Amino acid sequence: MNHYEIIYIFNPDEKELGKSLFDKILETTKSIKGQIHRSEEIGSRRLAYPIKDYYRGEYFLINLECNSSELASITDLFKFNENILRTSVLKKKQAETGKSALMEQTKDSLYEKDSKDEGLVKKVSNEAKEVLSKAEEVVEDAIEEVKEAAEKVEEVVEDVVEEVVEKAEEIVEAAEEVVEDAIEEVKEAAEKVEEEVEDVVEEVVEKAEEIVEAAEEVVEDAIEEVKEAAEKVEEVVEEVVEEAKEKAKGVFAKVKNVFKADKKK
Repeated sequence: MNHYEIIYIFNPDEKELGKSLFDKILETTKSIKGQIHRSEEIGSRRLAYPIKDYYRGEYFLINLECNSSELASITDLFKFNENILRTSVLKKKQAETGKSALMEQTKDSLYEKDSKDEGLVKKVSNEAKEVLSKAEEVVEDAIEEVKEAAEKVEEVVEDVVEEVVEKAEEIVEAAEEVVEDAIEEVKEAAEKVEEEVEDVVEEVVEKAEEIVEAAEEVVEDAIEEVKEAAEKVEEVVEEVVEEAKEKAKGVFAKVKNVFKADKKK
């Protein structure tokens, strides 16, 4: 019986099929009364050059002992299998039982990769913490600025409301004075109408109409002034709200720039 070393590289996207072929080779070897000395599922490795547009492949290695006439029953398993990228069948002088150099190299490369990945994760974690800390500071500053803007809006609204109230009180006082004066004039006119009732009544009616018209004009002016004051209040509030929005946009732009700056780093 002869000793053989079989290596085949399988499509990395069909790893399970590669494992199934591996098991089938072992079963076939046993069925032909052969002996397995070493079997290794080496795993994924980078190829020295692309094969069928693949840059990595799944490596499998088997060292077996069988008659040369029976070897074909094993190598026939590789025929017409499109997922096999490369095969190698070498005759050996003796049985190979220790770990292959290919397996050792793969393990070493995996260990180095894991170490690098761990270091990268730690680095990314630290950078993420720094970014989060900076973001929290920016958000806190934004909250303070929004609070200050809100306080300014509240102060402006209070001032405008006080101004409107004062104006309304002045208008009411003026209207009361007009009404009081009108009442006095009516009383005086009523005292004079004893002898000439009809003439006085007509005069009183005319005076009353004039007073009513004057009062209506005063009330209309008061309403217009209140409307104008309300419009001023609305304009001031809109300006303050826009100012707050602009500040908020600036704050979030700062946050965005911080994130961009950290990503560039």
